[in-house]
Amino acid sequence: MKKILYILFLLPFTFGCSNDKVSSDSKLGGEEGTEVMDTHTPLDDRLEKDFAKPYGIRIIYRFLEREINRGYTFTPTKYEKAIVFSNVFNYLFIEPYVKITSKQFMKEHSFNTVILIGEPAFAPNGNKYVGFAVAGVKIHLLEMNHIKTDNIYYLNENVLATLYHENAHTWHQSKLFTSDYERVSASDYKRDNWSVWAGDDYLKAGFITAYSSFDKDEDFVEMIARYIVYYNASLDCGCDIASHPGTDSDSDGFNDTLYQAWKAKFVNYGALQNPNTYRNYFSTKVWEEELKAADAKIRSTEAYTGKQKIEQKIAIIKSYLTNEWNINLDELRAEIRSRYPSVVGKNFDGDQVLRKDFSVLPNN
Repeated sequence: MKKILYILFLLPFTFGCSNDKVSSDSKLGGEEGTEVMDTHTPLDDRLEKDFAKPYGIRIIYRFLEREINRGYTFTPTKYEKAIVFSNVFNYLFIEPYVKITSKQFMKEHSFNTVILIGEPAFAPNGNKYVGFAVAGVKIHLLEMNHIKTDNIYYLNENVLATLYHENAHTWHQSKLFTSDYERVSASDYKRDNWSVWAGDDYLKAGFITAYSSFDKDEDFVEMIARYIVYYNASLDCGCDIASHPGTDSDSDGFNDTLYQAWKAKFVNYGALQNPNTYRNYFSTKVWEEELKAADAKIRSTEAYTGKQKIEQKIAIIKSYLTNEWNINLDELRAEIRSRYPSVVGKNFDGDQVLRKDFSVLPNN
């Protein structure tokens, strides 16, 4: 079973948690107590110019013994795959965030280190891990040697949702969100026992994922990440029953015919060569369908259903982002998703469009 990247905060690490930015001129290291100066590459120039200097974000693609958890066997990332990641990172994380906020904001409010590992790690029970993270500080992204750049769903699940999740930690660490947020599901935070939920009971308790129930902070950032990567019928479909009268057999507020036609187009963002693989990824979920599954009380004594709790939380998040950071979450989401066709090489209707080449470094 593959584990989502940011689930792994609970694993032990060999490094401490700090919010200090890492110096962009840190020397590359080998075994503990030694320093290794590797051959300088064009990618090094790109990482320094585009990420380290302007934003204080260090991307490490060389194998550094001091930066890994020794409980696992790791494989270095191939140079050409590190180039691919740098382009994906810039196009689907840095550029949209800077456009909605500013370069200065990104410099002051972002994680500081991304460490690329070539292959996944496996736990003794067979669980497959594709990333490790320390909240808002340092991210290990695994399986980079298999990164798929023609499948936005793969990128969302294996790279992007984790970046959005981790970056949101830096916001609440700088300015606390209201205590009203924690009170919505206060009786159901599980901490280390977050995996005990049966089926989709976590939704009925007001959590968008099971891991959201770890604590209020993970709940907060999980909500933001999933809100960005999930489909949203209210925002994306254009099939609300008020504007498009017709049959609404399930009373979800959407014209049945238009809604199903919209969902059928999800395949257009599947892998370019094998579009049917889209069904395996969580970012093909629809926000409203998750809320529908949450439309029940986790216990009879609750005042609200899980759906009502999630709606309360996302309202608090949007208000917090607007009032504290001048960030419109819907605008950020729209900017990110407007870039999907250039990743996949198709627009939402399946028509071919120019696909970005993530395999080469920019010329400038």
